[in-house]
Amino acid sequence: MPLYRYRALSEEGKSLSATLNADSLLDAKQKLLQRKILAFKIDLVSEKDLNRGLAKKDVLALTRELARLLQAGLPLFEAISALEEKYRGHKSHRILLDVGEWVKTGHSFSSGLSRHFRSFDILYISMVANAEKTGRLALCLDELSALMERQLHVKKQVMTALLYPAILSVFCLVVLSSLLFFVIPSLQELFEGRDLHFFTRIVFATSRLACESKSVLLILSILFTGLVIAASLIRSWKEKLIRIVLRMPIAKTLFAKVAFVRFSRAAATLLEGGLPLIAAFSQARTVMRHADLEQIIFRAEIKIAQGESLSASFSNHLLIPPLIPRMLGIAEQSGKLSFTMQQIAQIYEDELETTLSRFATVAQPVLLLFLGALVGFVLLSVLLPLTDVGSFVD
Repeated sequence: MPLYRYRALSEEGKSLSATLNADSLLDAKQKLLQRKILAFKIDLVSEKDLNRGLAKKDVLALTRELARLLQAGLPLFEAISALEEKYRGHKSHRILLDVGEWVKTGHSFSSGLSRHFRSFDILYISMVANAEKTGRLALCLDELSALMERQLHVKKQVMTALLYPAILSVFCLVVLSSLLFFVIPSLQELFEGRDLHFFTRIVFATSRLACESKSVLLILSILFTGLVIAASLIRSWKEKLIRIVLRMPIAKTLFAKVAFVRFSRAAATLLEGGLPLIAAFSQARTVMRHADLEQIIFRAEIKIAQGESLSASFSNHLLIPPLIPRMLGIAEQSGKLSFTMQQIAQIYEDELETTLSRFATVAQPVLLLFLGALVGFVLLSVLLPLTDVGSFVD
């Protein structure tokens, strides 16, 4: 059933926006009249708008609330309808309305979610589909909300650790640009024709070169900004940029840990849900967002399918720490693979937190020292000739 977006006036005279399902535009108008809603604009929601993705935090909120409603004993359609009323006017509303209509007509909940693939990833849909078969949908949604919460926590840790150094780096660039393009050129006339100190000549020469090349530097800055924006919008470019970043020495180790934490938690959740080992690994690697590690897991799946042990399949890889094959070997013998994957995720999440904390602790003073040294060097280069001029006058 098509989805229509309408704008109307509330009883208080305020403008509001919401969506509703209807067979046609005429049917939509009749439904609004029955609800005594005065709509002044009604549009069909396009497939593009319908598939516009929700943020992870919005998906987490929906998942958590739906799990609570199902645990309270509400049928699935009633729970979705309750959320649809709550989120009316929110960007989640159109998805809830569409999925609710899909479930109402007899389709599965997972097939309704798959219509909104930009909001719900393959892992999410697969876990829901498996839970529908086993009758543990409420528990599955609760596990999914816990999984997404941990993923968002890790992402927040990474962003927090990188944010302050990034701000300091930008500030350093602004200070350096101000000195090279404005401050130093205004002082050059003061020392015209004098025998300058070596430091002063370096600073003045650098400033002169920067000023003469400012058109080129401006074009390069615009091109760089354009490439970054294009890389964030064009998927193929974004993937290439991510591959380049993941091959950098420090980022390589850091993001490998982040990816393996994601994989371990997802695999543990899927195994707890009753999924076979290879299927669980195959679906869990879709959330890694690390091409090299995904290839390693894929090759491990093939080896496991051929009868090789878990520990051997994950051995001798630079991106996989030696502890992981050992723990997987023990898990094979004890039959507690799900628990072991959770422990692996916890170990490397703690290690990741320590690494990020150390990085932030070291990066901040290093950048501040660099900025202080830069400003100090420029000031020294300017003060030295002034001291010479003062001595000469005396």
